Amino acid sequence: MSASLESWQRLMTAECAPLRTAAAAIDAHDVASVSALRASYSAELVHVALQLAEARRRAAEKFGQAAASLVADVQGVEQAGHRHVSRYKASRLATVLPAGARVIDLCCGIGADARALREAGLDVLAVDHDPVRAWMAKCNAECKAVAADVATMDTDRLAAAAFHIDPSRRDDERRAWRLDDYQPGPQVLAAIAHGFDRGAIVLGPGVDRESVTIAGEMDFISLAGRLMQAVLWTGDLAAAPRRATLLTPTPRADTCSVAQLAGNPAPPPTGPLAQYLYTVDAAAERAELLGELCEQLNLAAAHPALGLLTGDRLITSPWLTGYELIEQMPWREKRVRKRLGELGAGIVEVKTRGRAVDTDAVQNKLRGPGDRVLTVFIHRWDRQTIALITERMDGASTEVG
Repeated sequence: MSASLESWQRLMTAECAPLRTAAAAIDAHDVASVSALRASYSAELVHVALQLAEARRRAAEKFGQAAASLVADVQGVEQAGHRHVSRYKASRLATVLPAGARVIDLCCGIGADARALREAGLDVLAVDHDPVRAWMAKCNAECKAVAADVATMDTDRLAAAAFHIDPSRRDDERRAWRLDDYQPGPQVLAAIAHGFDRGAIVLGPGVDRESVTIAGEMDFISLAGRLMQAVLWTGDLAAAPRRATLLTPTPRADTCSVAQLAGNPAPPPTGPLAQYLYTVDAAAERAELLGELCEQLNLAAAHPALGLLTGDRLITSPWLTGYELIEQMPWREKRVRKRLGELGAGIVEVKTRGRAVDTDAVQNKLRGPGDRVLTVFIHRWDRQTIALITERMDGASTEVG
């Protein structure tokens, strides 16, 4: 970061409270407003104040009410994890550790995970190579923090009961998919994992699973249907080869329900199209646990490569979104549009994989004058492209899984 630690520390003093308030109230692109602030404060201090104001605005979705008091820059917020994911990880560590046990949070960034760990009743030491980031983590998590290179520091001397590390997953501004491209790299990560009885290594959700050779449980985490992180749980936290975790926000104050699948990765059985089709939460699919899900719910995959499950019973499960199959036909735009019109279609949702079609363009073309909302799956099915006309099932169910 370009701004100095001294500037950030000064900004957060009572003396600069008027600057923080003023920066939050102006448009950072309004030259006159910015110039007015620079009449009373240095250009760097004004720049930091504007960064803080913008970071707090952007942090609202991830941090909730805590965003208003966050100490962060924009990049730090972008790199931080969502509070619900951080709380899930912290709760899993807290279940195996005594209250007040020391956890070292490596590559801590602005302290999103450190904050969750401390709120879970653990003693946290946050570490980042950037002194500004380490200081931000100290402010946000109200914990001890040091600036150090995790690749060279002696973690054995810290007497921590567990570790959490969120390595950088970008290389020259491109997202890294293989563990070899992480910073720190796999050798350092393996050494850290070897030095603790338990810990958590944060991975990108799209990580090349074959590149991860460190022993542990790979846990793919989604929040409200959006794949957020993968975590490699090591030591005695590794309870299964693979896990999928689905976090769903509840109406209660800022909480989530948790659904989990765990087992060995295995392909699902395949079977003919039945009355109902199901799309599956991305965490279960990335964890390669569709076989486990099919076994539990007596379903089959409609095709081995499309992620669509099928069965003759309507099932309600947090992992599934159900659709009743109305008709299967070859994908011919005019024919499908004509059939949708006969069915009274209005809004038509189009789902595909592998860019078989341009979904936005096709949705507009298939929309009709009716009032029925239908979903059309358009997929390359072996040597042909087919259309599956369906209606989403949002109501009653005959079985819960």
